[in-house]
Order: sequence, then structure tokens, then C-alpha cells
Amino acid sequence: MPAEAEISWVVRRAHHERSNDWYWGLGALALAGALASIFFSNILLAIIIIMSAVSVGVLASREPREHSVKLDRRGMVIDGTRYPFASIHSFWVEHETSSPRLFLSMNGIVTSHFSFELEDEAQGSRVREFLKQFALEEEQGPHIGEHLAEIFKL
Repeated sequence: MPAEAEISWVVRRAHHERSNDWYWGLGALALAGALASIFFSNILLAIIIIMSAVSVGVLASREPREHSVKLDRRGMVIDGTRYPFASIHSFWVEHETSSPRLFLSMNGIVTSHFSFELEDEAQGSRVREFLKQFALEEEQGPHIGEHLAEIFKL
């Protein structure tokens, strides 16, 4: 059994201030996409584009949340939701960046991938040793959605 019974930490996301121009640009892109969809007789896609733009705008305007993450012998708890180790397909602790990151591939369809920043190298090593007992270690990295969110500072 592991030396530690549980490991917990708090993940803080960076907040990026956006100007009014950013929101106008988002609205203009959404409107152009919706109008093009209507032109090609795809009303459903137009509705999805508008709803997506509204969702992105609302999420971008909010202050970032802190997320609590805990690993224990029964699984992983993220903001109060438990994910048993049976639902974790594989994990990877990346040490090449300025701050280590934990990547999790899940068996579920809706929550198929998680990515968390870790506090430091020591915590990254502790998390890796802990998870090796319960899940498959498999090299992985950020998914395309994470790259896009970083580019657009979402």
C-alpha cells in the first residue's frame, strides 16, 4: 500500500481580462456562422452556433474557480464528485513544462479527459507513485481542445 493515504491539492485557473472588442468579435463570428448556416438551410447548426457563442461569452466573463482534487484509495475526487479507479483508463504526469501536469484518460464518454496542474515536482512524483498502484501509466499530453483554449485564453 502507498505511504500516503491521500494526496490533495487545489487547482487555480488563470484569469484573462477581455476587452469589449473581444466580445464584439465573438458575437460577429457567431452571427456570420449562423447566417452562413441559414443560407445553406441548416437552421439547427445556426442555433448551435449562437448557443455556443453565448456559452463561451458567459464562461469567459466569469471569474475563475478553484477546483479541489483529492486522490485516495477509493479513487479520485474532483470538486466533490468521486471517480473510482475503475473509471480511469490511464494517467501521465508530465514534468517537461514549467509546472508539472497530470493527464487522465477516463473510460466515460462525457468526461473522457482531465488535465490538472500540480504544485511542484515533488508532488508530481508523489501523484505518479500513488496512481501507478491503481491505474495504467501511459504517455499522453494535452488534447486539441486544451490547445485551443490556451490560444484563445478561455
